Amino acid sequence: MIATDDWDTLYALGADCLCDFGRSMPGERDRWLAHTLPLLERGTNVVNFSAFEFAHPANAPVDDRAKIEAACEKGNSSFFFTGIDPGWATTDLAIAALAAANRVDCVRVLELGWFGHYQSQSLREVFGFGIEPGVTPGMLRDGKLKALWAPTLDAIAEVLEVEIDDWETMFEVDTLDHDVEVGIGTIKAGTAVVLHFELRALSGGKPIAIVEHVDKVHRDGGKQWKAPYAPVDLTYRIEVEGSPSFSVEFAASPGDTGATCVMPVVNAIPALCEARAGLLGPLDLPRYWTKNVRPDARRA
Repeated sequence: MIATDDWDTLYALGADCLCDFGRSMPGERDRWLAHTLPLLERGTNVVNFSAFEFAHPANAPVDDRAKIEAACEKGNSSFFFTGIDPGWATTDLAIAALAAANRVDCVRVLELGWFGHYQSQSLREVFGFGIEPGVTPGMLRDGKLKALWAPTLDAIAEVLEVEIDDWETMFEVDTLDHDVEVGIGTIKAGTAVVLHFELRALSGGKPIAIVEHVDKVHRDGGKQWKAPYAPVDLTYRIEVEGSPSFSVEFAASPGDTGATCVMPVVNAIPALCEARAGLLGPLDLPRYWTKNVRPDARRA
């Protein structure tokens, strides 16, 4: 494993696969593609966990999709995005949960997270922690919310074989009556310590799939909204409304959150190296669970 920004060194490796953990927020695509395309053209497969708009290849930006497909064809390589930064559980887990349903009225994928120790200023600039109620955060400007999370809902809708005919968004915050110190600095009294937002995909005028977030930098706020079932900092929950209605929650043990974010990317490497060339989605990659079984439990 190499952590470097020296792309010439990475190109020279001639690696079978590269795990890309770099940023690729909307607006940064040109920089990200400039590094990725030469790798694919050289025959290096790429697995990425932050290329948001490629969660559903069929609906990825047309020009960028064409560039990736052309590079993959030239290098006989593959590109795979595991889930929304990292959000593996908002696609793979949701799709797996549908097997337990008889009738699906709506699929809701939730992130319930505490980010009080995070120091990234994107929590202010993009998500909106520290803003006053009524102020629009960067995440809701210029279509960013839809760009980030619509591909996840597109993938779920494809599995359900439904057409999305419209979109809705909802955003609200909760505040405290005193200043608090968190990882990103001081959050002033009366400004956002909790964000609650939804992106809803509509079919036939009703929600068919929803992304919902309740994200906090202080635990005292937002108690009127959903919280993890387990006493952990970050969970992903799938709620299926229909017959039967049920929920599934993925909660990493304290201290293991980072590993559960990274492992879906790392585990995908062998399957990606064996997959067909091209831009791949979650249903295009062979399953690879058996590689994780302890050796003494495997069949002779």
